Amino acid sequence: MRASLHTEILTYSDCHAGASLHQNSAPLALKHIISPEEIRDNLPANQGGIGFLFHATDWDTLSFSFHNVKRRDASFEEELWNTKPFIASPIYSGSQIIGANIACPVPLEMWLGSPRGIKRFRETQFFPALELARQAGLNMVAMGASTPYACNYGALPRDTKPPHITTGHAATAAMLKDWAMHCCNELDLEFGRTKLALFGAAGRLGTTVAKYALYKDAPKELVLIDLPDKLNLLNDQAKELMASDLLGKTRVSVHTFSPDTPLPQFDGAILASSTSVPYLTVDDLKRAQFWIDDSHPRAASVEAELASREHTLYIECFARGPAGLNTTFPFRLPTTRDCYTCFAEGYSAWQEGIASDFIIGSPPVWSVSYTHGLLKKYGFTVGPFHGKNGSPISLETQHRNKHELMGS
Repeated sequence: MRASLHTEILTYSDCHAGASLHQNSAPLALKHIISPEEIRDNLPANQGGIGFLFHATDWDTLSFSFHNVKRRDASFEEELWNTKPFIASPIYSGSQIIGANIACPVPLEMWLGSPRGIKRFRETQFFPALELARQAGLNMVAMGASTPYACNYGALPRDTKPPHITTGHAATAAMLKDWAMHCCNELDLEFGRTKLALFGAAGRLGTTVAKYALYKDAPKELVLIDLPDKLNLLNDQAKELMASDLLGKTRVSVHTFSPDTPLPQFDGAILASSTSVPYLTVDDLKRAQFWIDDSHPRAASVEAELASREHTLYIECFARGPAGLNTTFPFRLPTTRDCYTCFAEGYSAWQEGIASDFIIGSPPVWSVSYTHGLLKKYGFTVGPFHGKNGSPISLETQHRNKHELMGS
């Protein structure tokens, strides 16, 4: 029977009259308080634990953990900066605690856009979160969402070791390819004849995804897409990819994305871009049969996603975990057994007993392939189709529309 590991704080709605005024002025209050000792003392003997480190992706996700989230203003932003990382939930395998989710309460848009913001996030959130993981007995920490930016993908020196870290990029690249091939199978497309677009191609994750997309099974054409100031990087990347394709089976092209430049035609897309503002429109989404979104928080707005639902498959990239896995946190995934791919990488490294940093920097293809094998070994697979907005998706509509178009 699972022991209760948190102290619940009374909601302000349970308090006396005048609570709303108190809520606006009171410090942020966690819904659950879990001490690092409570995690450490319940981990498997002599194995340590697995941690998943993430930040608030947007303002809505703050309410997952805090009672009295306030309206955004300068004062509340400063309060968030001064709020320490915390243990958001234990992670279970069956009834056994195996680790913890560690959250940084500063939303992405407050820090990712500037070197100063990244430095402040590193000093006030990232390093303290690793120290919290150490206190909780976690010896491998997977870095979720945009947290790898805080340590230059593992290149920056740090005082706290263990825990060891892994960026999640190898598992993400592997799972994105799995998802692309799965989408092709379900939509009656042949992956080897598919024109596949990759948004954010010039970034750290994008370069890894591009290389692995052309490893062994490859699409007919890969379109590298990024911002106009990345054109030279895209051209160099395309030359390198074509040189590595010894059989010459895949065409590699480039495209720079801007609101006044129409997108090229392609069958499906992988979104590995890093942005705090959605940039794809309904019309953009309707151009392709599927989109696999690994952007954080998202590449298209919820409104665009829902409006395009009958025309295209716009899905979240995640992994269905092994039986018994329970992350016990509302990640907007189908079940608490499901997880983000960066966590799957950390879990696999932890199970292997890897006692060093695992994936840092830009992993080579062989490293992605090795990680892909570990994911399969430990039971991670693609799951059911699931929207970026958190809703399940049936393919009946897509199949029906496709047959109607073929018959017209």
